[in-house]
Amino acid sequence: MLSSLSNIEKNHLQSGNNITKIKKNVLSNVTNNYQKSINKKSDLKEISKLHSSKTLDPLSAKINQKSNDKEVKEDLESKRFIEKTSRLSIHDKENIDPNNELETIKKGSDGSHINNYEKKVSTKEGGRTLELKERNTTNPSESFNVSDIQKKRPISTLSEIGDLPKKLKYSDDIDNEKIEWDDLDAEDANDPFMASEYVSDIFDHLRELEMKTLPIKENLHIQKNIVQNRDILINWLVKIHNKFGLLPETLYLATNLMDRFLAKELVQLDKLQLVGTSCLFIASKYEEVYSPSVAHFAGETDGACSVQEIKEGEKFILKVLEFDLSYPNPMNFLRRISKADDYDIQSRTLAKFLLEISIVDFKFIGIPPSFCAAAAMFISRKMLGKSIWDGNLIHYSGGYTKKQLEPVCNLMMDYLVSPIVHDEFIRKYQSRRYMKASIISVNWALKVKKNKYDIMTLHE
Repeated sequence: MLSSLSNIEKNHLQSGNNITKIKKNVLSNVTNNYQKSINKKSDLKEISKLHSSKTLDPLSAKINQKSNDKEVKEDLESKRFIEKTSRLSIHDKENIDPNNELETIKKGSDGSHINNYEKKVSTKEGGRTLELKERNTTNPSESFNVSDIQKKRPISTLSEIGDLPKKLKYSDDIDNEKIEWDDLDAEDANDPFMASEYVSDIFDHLRELEMKTLPIKENLHIQKNIVQNRDILINWLVKIHNKFGLLPETLYLATNLMDRFLAKELVQLDKLQLVGTSCLFIASKYEEVYSPSVAHFAGETDGACSVQEIKEGEKFILKVLEFDLSYPNPMNFLRRISKADDYDIQSRTLAKFLLEISIVDFKFIGIPPSFCAAAAMFISRKMLGKSIWDGNLIHYSGGYTKKQLEPVCNLMMDYLVSPIVHDEFIRKYQSRRYMKASIISVNWALKVKKNKYDIMTLHE
């Protein structure tokens, strides 16, 4: 009996010890989990601190540095490739592999590294051989050398050079004299904006129109003191035209409209400024992309013309002229002649000044614009020491020979050596924008007069 009781007590004590061990294990597990959570939170805090201060571990920094170096290297290679291809024609660029271009530059055909390489492209057209050489050297300014070809204007692509037609020789009989000239329009066969197929017909039509739109000089004398009053009005129109920065064509058209109107209608002296202002307003609406408003023109008259008066004047002038604004602008003929002068900017700027004399001076009324443009180019070439008025210049001026140009050239020379009447016109061409054309022209004309040179035979 006693032994059985002792066994029961032992078993009870042993089970109590097991429970105690289980409790201890549970408590230790709970403690460990709690400690792990605390450690995890502290790790998260450390990571957030690293991100906030933008500090990375050495390995990450090294990886990012390699990435940046790679991007910089790719940018440099792209820049070198762009610089390399910018010196090539469109024909060559189409055959370039961007991935292998740098290797092509560094290595020769045998795989050895070289510093320079030379590439030749040749083509045959019409029995001529054209050769282009492209070299890559340490000097970036070295580029194509174009040989065996004479061209009037720079040609950008190989295809244009290859398609360049031959210049054809023609001859005309002018004043029982045989004149030979080159077909310069053939160079523009690939340029649709030059309209080379129709340009001859276009200028033939313009020469017909210039005779129809010429004002009759004798009819202008119905106006009282027309010469003096017109000089004052033209001088003021040149000032307003220059102030608004309008196109040269606008001033030419405005003057033509004014002269044609004054040749048909008798105008009172106090309304003469209204006629000039309305004509300039009509021309600016016809020629300009952005025309000044009628209020701007009215403001320049200092109250002499109101907005309503300019509008009424516009309607009346157009009605009298039957809305005929088909005046062939002298600038068109000057640009045509410049083609035979190799588009020399100096001679054309001087010719612009001389050509504008034909609208400010009363003596030039009734002379065709093409005639004045040819004379202006003739004198400007004399100023620059260019002697011969050759067949090309005769043909592209409209067939005006040196003998025919003599009377108009003498009128221009008389204006240059005479006292200044149109001071705004002279002041306009004294600026650097126009290469001080008026100063150069007047000084040259005075020197020619002093030495009694014959401008028709000068430099010949």
